Amino acid sequence: MKYFISSEFETLIGGKRLDDLNSHPNSVYGLDSNLNISYLNPGWFEFAEDNGSNVFVSDEWSLGTNIFDCIPNVLESFYRDLYETTLSEKGATVVPRQSEYECSSPELYRNFSMHLYPMGKDGIVVVNSLIVEEPHKSRSVDGLIEFEKKDYLDENGILHQCANCRRTQNLNTPERWDWIPIFIEKPYPKTSHGICSVCMQHYYLK
Repeated sequence: MKYFISSEFETLIGGKRLDDLNSHPNSVYGLDSNLNISYLNPGWFEFAEDNGSNVFVSDEWSLGTNIFDCIPNVLESFYRDLYETTLSEKGATVVPRQSEYECSSPELYRNFSMHLYPMGKDGIVVVNSLIVEEPHKSRSVDGLIEFEKKDYLDENGILHQCANCRRTQNLNTPERWDWIPIFIEKPYPKTSHGICSVCMQHYYLK
């Protein structure tokens, strides 16, 4: 399982939290207090490989590189505000900061949710969750293909949602929690609230 992490960041997040972040199916990265890249999880490299690109594994994205050397100038203002605001919270917030963005390929429409977890004043963990991935010609109106809803409702028709980040447990892979917009915009009538593993480690098992 390939991942990169600086020794300082590994000490900061701890072993069990690192295990949870390494098992996340999408890309996760960590930034230190100076916004230098300090951690890249296996999902980061899998995403690059699946998309036939080395852009995420080049020297440009190596440990110690400032994140703004990697982000296009047109996006710098948005991300600088997002990162610096998260750092200023110093871990006081219970709900991670969240933003959505599109990262499509020529063949597929992809939309992601980005959750930012402050690590005190020492850094940030950024967890990306795939919202939807589908061919451009068959894009759904609500961001979720209808037949996929069965993946999130148990045998009693109950949805299991994290009370902190509001991601929903994927029953096919119980350790996976996905960001499903329709379950956020309109709360599902039969919902059971729990805590996903990332939020549990970040807020309750320090």
